Amino acid sequence: MKKYVLDYDRLETGDIILSKSNSEVSQLVRRLTGSQFSHARLYVGDHSCLDSDGYGVQANNIQRILFDDESDVVVLRLKGEKTTKQIKDIEFSAREKVGTEYSTSEAKIAMLKMEQNAQQPNRQFCTRFVAQSYYAAGFKIVPNPDYCLPEELIASELLGKVDAITREASKAEIKFVESENPLLKQAEVHNNIFKKSRQLSGKDIQTFEQLSDLIMSNPEYDDELTTFIEKSGYLTFTEEDKNKNPWHYDAQAMIHHYKHPKIIVDTALYFAETESQTRERFLLTIYSLNELNKTHPRKYYLMLIDLYCKLIDFSYERENAALQVLKHF
Repeated sequence: MKKYVLDYDRLETGDIILSKSNSEVSQLVRRLTGSQFSHARLYVGDHSCLDSDGYGVQANNIQRILFDDESDVVVLRLKGEKTTKQIKDIEFSAREKVGTEYSTSEAKIAMLKMEQNAQQPNRQFCTRFVAQSYYAAGFKIVPNPDYCLPEELIASELLGKVDAITREASKAEIKFVESENPLLKQAEVHNNIFKKSRQLSGKDIQTFEQLSDLIMSNPEYDDELTTFIEKSGYLTFTEEDKNKNPWHYDAQAMIHHYKHPKIIVDTALYFAETESQTRERFLLTIYSLNELNKTHPRKYYLMLIDLYCKLIDFSYERENAALQVLKHF
């Protein structure tokens, strides 16, 4: 039986991915909302998307999403001209919400199609997450970004459908989807960090931005939360990735692992073309953390600065490996 994947070469940062499946939950959501689709994701580049589900707002790899039929997914994109800053603002707003808990009760209110403000503004569900990310960047794509349904996104005058966005999945791609997903572990670690922060402070901490504000305003939490994060596994995700996927960091390993010339070149081109953008994002984060630490010295900020410096080193390793591979083809 054929399976389909998104053609990631045709995706752009800021694209909205609406999907459905044959699961009971998907069918129930579509029946209750009168929508063609049951879930919404936001593409943020580099094969990564963000969405709000039972794990809260978390990242996922679009290469791990399979569809039974081409009609199970549609991609929406802003019409007309948009600046790089506008797209980055959408992405930044979305990334700020990573870790925010999912709210079934808020999602149910959206089904009532009532014009009201969010009852639980520090909670998310999939369509709210997408609509609010756009709204924060200056785009009101639905009448009420706090409560909206997939059909409202499809009907938006600001959005248009992207044609021919899927292709048939290869056996290797299907095998990859069925392999262990490290992002699930990341989601668990993120949730544990926020849970610890809530227990310690008694405050509704849902995002890393809120965690940073908490430690800035309450230095008495700095030592305990920093130590907890150091022991949580949060700081070693990339090291674990290097151990599991050494072919992303070494040219000869990349050639040996992928074997087929086209796949080797495509993989190398991906890292060669995207790593500079990744480092740019990390450098902006380091700058912000340094500025915070000047006025509010904290172990937490120094820990993160050290982490992002290491991530930049890993990024250079991936880029250099890719460039070495491309010299041979």
